[in-house]
Amino acid sequence: MADQNPSTSAPQRKRFAFLGAVIDWLAIGLDHCKPIRVSLLVLLLAALVISNVDQASELFLIAMWADPSSTRYLFLLATSALAGLAIWYTTHNAYRLVYPRWPALQDPRAAGLRQWLPRVLGILVPLLLLFGYLMALRSIPHATCTTDLQCHRRNLRTAGLLVEAAAMVVFFIGRQQWLAATENHAGGVPPAEARAESITVLGTVPISLFIAVLMLNVLITVLVLIQPRQFDGMGSLAVLLIAGSFFCMSGGFLCMLADRRGIPLLTLLAVLAMSLHALHLNDNHRVRQYPAMSTHQRPGVPPPDQRPAFDDYAQAWLQSRCNRQRACPVIMVSTEGGGLRSAAWTAMVLSRFTALVDQSLPPDGGEPQFERYLFAASGVSGGSLGLATYVAALQVAPQTGLAAQARSENMLDHDFLAPVMANAWFVDFTQRWLPGAWFDDRGRALTRAWEQAAQAQGMAAFAQPFAQLYEDRSGRVNTHAPALFLNSTTVGEGWRFIQDPFRPFAESPWTTAYDASNWLDPRVPLSEVALNSARFTYLSPAGTLQTATSSNSSAAPAALQLVDGGYFENSGATTLRELMHRLRQIAAKQAQPLQFVVLHISNDPSLQDFVDAHDPKQPLPYYSAACPRTPSPTERANYGEATAPIVALLDTRDARGEFARAGLLAALRIDPTDAGEGDVLWHMRLCPGNYPLPLGWTISPSVFEEMHRQLEQNYPMSAMATWLAQRLQQAGRR
Repeated sequence: MADQNPSTSAPQRKRFAFLGAVIDWLAIGLDHCKPIRVSLLVLLLAALVISNVDQASELFLIAMWADPSSTRYLFLLATSALAGLAIWYTTHNAYRLVYPRWPALQDPRAAGLRQWLPRVLGILVPLLLLFGYLMALRSIPHATCTTDLQCHRRNLRTAGLLVEAAAMVVFFIGRQQWLAATENHAGGVPPAEARAESITVLGTVPISLFIAVLMLNVLITVLVLIQPRQFDGMGSLAVLLIAGSFFCMSGGFLCMLADRRGIPLLTLLAVLAMSLHALHLNDNHRVRQYPAMSTHQRPGVPPPDQRPAFDDYAQAWLQSRCNRQRACPVIMVSTEGGGLRSAAWTAMVLSRFTALVDQSLPPDGGEPQFERYLFAASGVSGGSLGLATYVAALQVAPQTGLAAQARSENMLDHDFLAPVMANAWFVDFTQRWLPGAWFDDRGRALTRAWEQAAQAQGMAAFAQPFAQLYEDRSGRVNTHAPALFLNSTTVGEGWRFIQDPFRPFAESPWTTAYDASNWLDPRVPLSEVALNSARFTYLSPAGTLQTATSSNSSAAPAALQLVDGGYFENSGATTLRELMHRLRQIAAKQAQPLQFVVLHISNDPSLQDFVDAHDPKQPLPYYSAACPRTPSPTERANYGEATAPIVALLDTRDARGEFARAGLLAALRIDPTDAGEGDVLWHMRLCPGNYPLPLGWTISPSVFEEMHRQLEQNYPMSAMATWLAQRLQQAGRR
């Protein structure tokens, strides 16, 4: 046919033809992505997490480098192969179907794409694991192993994933050739591409396999619901790979059924989940008010409040420890959030001080002297877990610093991320599509993991009521355990939600904060209080706090929602400063002079120090380790109008922490020329070191080793403990 536009030149016609071919192939490629969208979404999400989430780096370093367990590595190999095969098998069968809505899937020009894309996607799984490991190596200052065993282990595990990827290539290609040879040997010529007009035409084996996977998916969901820690021995990466395998197989099969009938399944599920969420019809994230309560239940009526009053606790503490003739040393602690690393660092610092003071000043009646003079501690997020671990560890005989440190590290040296991920992707994911709250959430999986890890060390306090630590058998106030104040944040108001083991204050000492005792049942377990402070973004869900009776405060809202305490400020210093002010008022009525010894424990290696002046040889009146300073850029980044408000909101959280630390420092009565009666501030911080310190709910033995190294090398611990022991000994003389 003649060209309808004779003025169009030949080069222009070629360009138009090329552009048309590109658009045509883009349309074909887009249609080929639609029936395998579940597998593509799983791989895309994995790539984004590996590339952009720092917490993922530690998982790869543990799996490929630091983990001494060969069993967990074999699980990693097996589950990565399982995920790769699941993606390949699902996409392979998805392309065998004929979809009336997508005629491009029958285009003979794309036969090679339909043949090779499932293979490539399957091989990507072990290659993504290698990519994640290489990304993690960038976070290590010296990307070398410290021992020959680590080098050997790392090289073997890297080679194992490469061999697995190669084996999958051989399987995918060799399988097709073997099938072709079998058909030829039988006297038939296999068709280039077998197409199926219906799911049932795919064959007995694929249909049976897909149905079996669906049933197994339901079974594993039930098992995770009953015991979320059953996958701990596999490792977090293996759990995620198992979940990804089921997503691809079960989700892909259901999409195939829906796509054949033109039903937008994923869109309908998303609309259903958003509707149930908006109408609050499936909230299974309730705060547990007592040990027997589940997160999908409403709380019952609380018993009469028998908790001690804070003022009674403070007065009893001062009378049993202090001498009015001299300033009474009062140890106070604030500890920052930061996942499991902050929990481990907090427990390590406090246990180490306890052990060193024990060496200079023997325990009095079995009670370590450091713990005896530790009056109160304010924690945020992972720091709250560290405080709870330290206090619970000292309730078990023998009550020594060394024993407490061993118990704390043994408890925290667990993969707490695995049960959280198992519950999130099996149980919580299922709950999103069901009206009504039926199952415990991933927050409960985390507290159950803490309780079981603590129980293995004889630390029963985690599963018991928080207030029980502060009551003796006769019902009187028990001052042997330091008072813990664990900070959470309320959604909507953005106020602090300060949890403590005492009955509500008659006059609240807090500014812009809720007294949690007005809301929490006297039986609330210690593990739940720690979780409320550590409801880390999305990993632990926001908790819905409901009570069976109205709040004591008429001005309080009808319900509260709790998130991580670090949303308000991550230092815990604001609450500690207000506690110090309250204690000064109580002590003044008894004419008791006080000397505060404040330990501020921070774990963020990028934190700029707020105590700049210090003498390493004389850690008084204030001390902080000198970390290598990161040079500040000469010019600030200029953000656009769309991103500037978001960046400012995020930056103000860090600024509030700096403001709170500065306020704490200003509240102390420090005389730089007097190392005797004035207040003391020791900033126990982590620095950038030889191994990355991850933010998450699992850490490796290498992280513990790095923390031990920094604690011993960066701080004159013996000098600090000796001075502290002398002050405590003087205070104990009557």
